[in-house]
Amino acid sequence: MKLSDNQIAAVRETVGAEPIPEDNPAMEPLKENFGDHTFYVDNTGLLVLEPVDDPAQPGEPAAVIHIAAWTDEERKQLAPIEPKASGAVLDLAPTGPTNGAA
Repeated sequence: MKLSDNQIAAVRETVGAEPIPEDNPAMEPLKENFGDHTFYVDNTGLLVLEPVDDPAQPGEPAAVIHIAAWTDEERKQLAPIEPKASGAVLDLAPTGPTNGAA
């Protein structure tokens, strides 16, 4: 899922994570391999968010999905894996003012 500026701000508020910038040279290969998403990288590998259809969840819930893992200790190369939910669900509805939607 491609996140709006407001949703990116909500992720930043919740976990402090920054997405891979759109002008990063890695974006084209990532989009070719995984589709048009807002990508995040952490110590486990490559992550995306997918909406959760659960009326019990407040706001705009999205599950964190792990889609690629690091192949080396230096974390310089990723390899696709079978997508799996990390168990984390974030609310993509920002709580504070933001600077517009994408």
